Amino acid sequence: MKKIKKKKYRRSDDKIITKEAGVLKHLRESRKLSVRKVGKIIDKSDTWVSHAENGRSDLDPKKILLLLNVYGYSYESFMDLVNGNRAMPSNTYAECIEILKRLDKEKLKTVKSILESF
Repeated sequence: MKKIKKKKYRRSDDKIITKEAGVLKHLRESRKLSVRKVGKIIDKSDTWVSHAENGRSDLDPKKILLLLNVYGYSYESFMDLVNGNRAMPSNTYAECIEILKRLDKEKLKTVKSILESF
């Protein structure tokens, strides 16, 4: 009989998207920064950034501050967004990308011609 070795539990096995993680992701996208670019700026892997934003790692104040410094937000502003004391900044760019992803080819061609007219 072959003995099956149990996989060691890791925090990244669980996905717990907190309000803090969602706000961090929104702030990065509002600055039009990729996960990869942020990782390079802070000298961490893109996986490290992704895990922070997608609830696969615990968020401590030190990690949050590291990301906020790149995004140009204070910890106080961040907490205001998390607690709902301040409205989330507009992220028109990310919203448009999501709409574009859902369009069929013909509609996408129409949108392209409209955009090219600007």
